[in-house]
Amino acid sequence: AMAGRLAPSARLNQFFRISRLLAGQVDFGSAIRAVAAEVAGIVPHDHLDVCIVGADGRLHTAYESGIDTGWGRMEAAPIAESPIRPLLMGEVDHMISADACADPRFDPDRPAHRPIWDHELRSRINLPMQVHGQIIGALSCSLHRPGAYGAADVKNARYVAELLSPYFFALRAAEAARQSAIVEAEARAREEGLRQGALQ
Repeated sequence: AMAGRLAPSARLNQFFRISRLLAGQVDFGSAIRAVAAEVAGIVPHDHLDVCIVGADGRLHTAYESGIDTGWGRMEAAPIAESPIRPLLMGEVDHMISADACADPRFDPDRPAHRPIWDHELRSRINLPMQVHGQIIGALSCSLHRPGAYGAADVKNARYVAELLSPYFFALRAAEAARQSAIVEAEARAREEGLRQGALQ
């Protein structure tokens, strides 16, 4: 791919720009949208998404850029139904498809796989996002044109995934803390309501 032929200093500058673009992003959706154009200079794509594994390890949620697909509209979905389940379960260290619409790993009759056909996402690369050896999600790049990705693109996408992983891990931790604070505040409010009722 053309993106693989940049001089090392130019490639390094692209990664620095991604890092700067992430700064200040406070949610998953805005973070992936902020870096999508810069990532396209490293790994060309018509569709880019990051799926984040929930703390329970059973559900995942997708955040996307480029094309609005069914993945981005789904609430947290079971990893067991995901088209990239082997990757999220750590069974493979990457997935690449020359034509996902003809790849037997994907099934057009399964709702979670359907966006591949709905949007003709033929060339696909999927890489795990890992922090401290734990898979926290996956980076996926797709092009309409079949046969577009090779080994250099997988290598470059892996660098992008490694760069994004700590930031998305921090976002996931912040989201979990927010949810925990909400639950705790609701519990305190209930306790106070019961206490006031008892006093009356």
